[in-house]
Amino acid sequence: MCTARYYITILTAILGGSAQFYSYGIVNPCQELITQWINLTYMERSGTFVSETNLNLIWALVVGSVSLGALAGALLVRVLSERCGRRNALIINGIFNIIGAFCELIARSASSPELLIIGRFILGANMGLTSGVVPMYLMELTPAKYRGAAGTLHMVAVSFSDWFSLLIGLPEVLGGSNWWPIAFALPGIPALALCFILPFCPESPKYLLMTRGNREAAYDSIVALVGEKQAKPVFNELIRESARDKSRSGSFWELFTSKKLRLPLLVSLLVMVAQQFTGCTAVFAYSTDMFINAKLDPQTARYATLAIGVVYFLFACSAPLLIDRVGRRPLSLFQLIACLIALSLLTLFTGIQQYGQATWASYGTIGALVLYMCVYGVGSPIPWMITGELFNQHFRSTAVTVSVFVAYLMATIISSAYLPFQQMVGVTFSYMPFIVVSSISIVVLYFILPETKNRDVNDIVNEARARNHSLSVGMPWNAVSQEGRTEMKKLLDDISEGYSSISN
Repeated sequence: MCTARYYITILTAILGGSAQFYSYGIVNPCQELITQWINLTYMERSGTFVSETNLNLIWALVVGSVSLGALAGALLVRVLSERCGRRNALIINGIFNIIGAFCELIARSASSPELLIIGRFILGANMGLTSGVVPMYLMELTPAKYRGAAGTLHMVAVSFSDWFSLLIGLPEVLGGSNWWPIAFALPGIPALALCFILPFCPESPKYLLMTRGNREAAYDSIVALVGEKQAKPVFNELIRESARDKSRSGSFWELFTSKKLRLPLLVSLLVMVAQQFTGCTAVFAYSTDMFINAKLDPQTARYATLAIGVVYFLFACSAPLLIDRVGRRPLSLFQLIACLIALSLLTLFTGIQQYGQATWASYGTIGALVLYMCVYGVGSPIPWMITGELFNQHFRSTAVTVSVFVAYLMATIISSAYLPFQQMVGVTFSYMPFIVVSSISIVVLYFILPETKNRDVNDIVNEARARNHSLSVGMPWNAVSQEGRTEMKKLLDDISEGYSSISN
């Protein structure tokens, strides 16, 4: 059993850190309002309105500053988490979060769109940093039996912040002309709470023992997390894990050049890229437009987007309950396959609606979007946590830095390229790159993705190498064990059984 301090630490980290993804979505419901304010502000400065081209450029900076900040924040994961510790990295992140929120709060009163852009860049950097540090911190704090569930809580908080930002951004809530600065600055409140609470919470015992070499501090941290009675066996297991870990560098150079680390790095990046090519970035960014294409009026489309955001959150809440029942590998493959089916249905119904002029197909489009949100939420946490299980302590933060940076790089590229690509090929065919890449990813990951549940890092890597060797000698069927060969057949049964046990 874990202590009250453990639960307070977990709650503080996910609400003060992970929920900062709120900043990504809050801008979408307020687009018209913010662009009008920008135009009026520059008219007051220069006496003339901004041209449409320049206004679109400024708006692109407002929206894109979060993504650019996230890329910068991702690169800071290793530096801050290794030099300052996981907990202190989150505290530093929280301080800058408050600064970014303050910039957004005063942007309108200061008549400064530049402050709004700067604030969103800082909050984007907070997002990039928390994407790597929070899952790592949660999993290192948690006893092995519950580590998978703890690792999923980051994305549960992210999914909550996604729909919550859409709710707050509605004109009826805080998205009106008088209140939008408060809506934008809202993340500063949980960040402030984090800065006050987290200093009294324990640091990661793995970090204290394996990185700092402080046995006494590591033991005290374990006592704070699980209590005196359970501390000794947990500490002894940590000592054994430390003894098995012979590496001491953890540099980017060694990560990219070591043959032993090449395959785990490849797997972690492929899982992250595969999820980005489920189309999640495009669906989240343009879901309102998709509903409008399905013949909903703009106001109803906004509420529909909020509704599917709630659906995404509810199904993401099932991930902590399913992750250790079903396993990382089956759940990841299930998510990818189900998202592929949903995207294929979305393409089919959109095509029927567009080229066949069948009005009933709009219902199919809406159903496909709802289905997509359901199945995406179930497996969404896995890419963000699996890297921490594929690498030992000394390379964990380095590998997480790389995988998070790649995730945000792909998200930035996809979100920037999707709309021009859609205008070029049409809505129906705009989903084809996601379908093609997802299909290839499913096949590749089926053969090379190892199961990481309740397993030692060395065992996981050895399985991955065996799978890779079978592929390299042209015998992919040997890459899958006897148990694995029946895995695809049992996949839906496992998910169904997991949900049944939850409901009972």
